[in-house]
Amino acid sequence: MRDFRLAELVAGLSVVSDLGKGLTDGQGLRACAVAGALADRLDLPAADREALFWVGLLRFVGCTATASEMAAALGDELAVSAAFAAADARDLRDVLRGALAAVGPRPDRLLGFLARAPGVVRAHEVASCEVAQVVAGRLGLPAGVTDALGQVFERWDGHGHPGLRGGADLAPATRVWQVAHVLDLLADAPDPAAQLRRRAGRTLDPTVTGVAADAVDGLLAVREDARLAAVLAAEPSPHRTVGPDDAEEVLAVLGLVADLKSPVFRGHSERVSGLAAEAARVAGRPDDEVSTLRRAGLVADVGRVAVSSAVWDKQRPLSDAEREQVRLHPYFTARALARVPALADLADLACAHHERCDGSGYHRGLAGPALSPAAALLAAADAWVTTGEPRPHRPARDDGERTALLRAHADAGRLPAGAVDAVLAAAGAAPPPAPAPPGLLTARERAVLDLVADGLTNVAIGRRLAISPKTVNAHLEHAYAKLGVSTRASAVVAALSAGELHTRRE
Repeated sequence: MRDFRLAELVAGLSVVSDLGKGLTDGQGLRACAVAGALADRLDLPAADREALFWVGLLRFVGCTATASEMAAALGDELAVSAAFAAADARDLRDVLRGALAAVGPRPDRLLGFLARAPGVVRAHEVASCEVAQVVAGRLGLPAGVTDALGQVFERWDGHGHPGLRGGADLAPATRVWQVAHVLDLLADAPDPAAQLRRRAGRTLDPTVTGVAADAVDGLLAVREDARLAAVLAAEPSPHRTVGPDDAEEVLAVLGLVADLKSPVFRGHSERVSGLAAEAARVAGRPDDEVSTLRRAGLVADVGRVAVSSAVWDKQRPLSDAEREQVRLHPYFTARALARVPALADLADLACAHHERCDGSGYHRGLAGPALSPAAALLAAADAWVTTGEPRPHRPARDDGERTALLRAHADAGRLPAGAVDAVLAAAGAAPPPAPAPPGLLTARERAVLDLVADGLTNVAIGRRLAISPKTVNAHLEHAYAKLGVSTRASAVVAALSAGELHTRRE
């Protein structure tokens, strides 16, 4: 593998974040382009420009952190996010329009939604910022970037989330990005300049807003040509580059974003990646194919973020429409990866993880030789891993059941026998995960966080560990303090990133 520009890889996170927030395709890149042009007009200092560039790419990377909770409380979290994307939270008419778009006009549903939404949205925004900060730390970005990412949902008037800063105390990069983001969302609205000015001094920095409103036509012209190459050209020099190992770290973050869609997906991408690569070695495939399979396994399910967690978490049988959404998630994987040149070579392989030799798979219905040896190994690895994980509608299957299922796929011609043999051999050879080494957290704090990662409530964790919910909460508070976070979702991500928790269930 060659060296990569870090920004090009992180652009993949931007594309996936758009899907995970229910935003239009390319919204993140358009807002980046507008932000860069606005920074020129403001003559933003170099350090703030660098922070602005990375905030634009990473601003919603934590968007899936509370997707399950949002879906459980409010319904389709993607529809809710889309309905409120351009809304002014201080304008009651905007809030009501968003609520009507999200849940419809039935008074009981509307009132219930409006009662639940503030707390759910606050939890989502705080967790989203903290996860983005953890990711920025994993990528080795400067402290100014991490600081600005923690303020993405703050407001000029101090009424944002987490509500720790306002006014001139907000990072310049955050203030500029907020205006650029809102302007992009308002681009097709009547008189976007007037709508921007109405938010000045409330949601947005009045000075930055005034400059943007006076230059609306020029800024909106920039967004029309917001191709990735143009956005990358705005990165301040020197450009950050990463070698193969660090490039895989970015892919691992992409997989993490996908796995956060539901507690049942915890560690799925890493398991598929590791098993597919090991199966390729068992099968005697070339080293470059082993490496490609490892990378493809990490990002195979990024398209999952385009499907609501209400579907992934559903315990009853899926409707035909919901089943079709699930079958389309590999398509969204391919589309997201193809948008980024540094990841495009993985698109065809990564999106083939549900294909079958007899054409019964999805989303392309490949058959016969159209399913490459590498794709067959990835599909077999995914089948083994998935059947060993619990799902809302079924428990995890044991190794005997999984072996029988994969053998049945081979006997029926759905998967090549050689690919199945290699995956079964690799799965049998995989060592159990070592216990987490001593570190920041105590053994009890790790045990509590491990169950938090599985989606259990404090009451359920207390029952499992034979301690009171109050004691569970105390362990969580201690873990939060050690990890530098304040929410359950961001604590899990921070603990995984610090090696305090394992992603592996097997």
